Amino acid sequence: MTVGRHMAWTADEDPATRQIARVEADPVAAPAPEPAAPHLTLVRGTTVLRVALGVAAVLVIAHFAALAIGHGRPGFEIPQAIRLGGELNIATWFSSALHLVNAGLLALVAANSVRRERVRWIVLALAVLVVSMDEVSANHEQVGYILHTTLGTSGFLTYAWIIPATVLVAVVALWCGPMVLRRPGGRLVALAALIFVGGAVGVEAIEGWWFDETGRADDLVYLVLGGLEEAMEMLGLIVAMAGLLRMAGGSGLRLAGTFTDRS
Repeated sequence: MTVGRHMAWTADEDPATRQIARVEADPVAAPAPEPAAPHLTLVRGTTVLRVALGVAAVLVIAHFAALAIGHGRPGFEIPQAIRLGGELNIATWFSSALHLVNAGLLALVAANSVRRERVRWIVLALAVLVVSMDEVSANHEQVGYILHTTLGTSGFLTYAWIIPATVLVAVVALWCGPMVLRRPGGRLVALAALIFVGGAVGVEAIEGWWFDETGRADDLVYLVLGGLEEAMEMLGLIVAMAGLLRMAGGSGLRLAGTFTDRS
């Protein structure tokens, strides 16, 4: 009888059995999370910068190589397509494209900026966009000619368009400089501006002085100055792009897209 009674015990009734608390299932189960959409990278900043630097290097090398090979030969001229310092050539198109990219990056930063700063970012983006268009239309040359003939400028102000350009750069720097420097990448953008303006305005002023003194725009000195000017401009634009890419990332912007398969 005793044995039979022990044999009738269940595991729960056995004092030697370890009791484990039962966990009741939640009657309302949480829905399983949807799988994340696959990520499709559209822009890689480092790749863009490397390509831009490579193109700029090829253009600079081509200009100075042609100058070194052909200088002194009767009737030789650097082919217009690769001559730096000229207008309507490959370097001009490339610089215009770099300006356009930087204007787009500034627009992205403007879209994600606080309201009190948004107007200044938009002005910067529009200003760079205008310069991009001017690179291929050369309107600044026409403005310079009008000012030169009207004011009778000479020496370092022979190319007189640098007068209003310097004033506009100073105004924009004072109005937007502190705002730019507060952002990640702001110092790179400021450095880029110094490099670009140093070439576009500083070296251009020296070119104007040399042309005013010699009357020549095809000698060795002038061609070297033209190559230096364009090289500084392209370098400044690429450095600015690096700073703006960092700035866009620091603003919480992602230069990428997502792809969702809806099939």
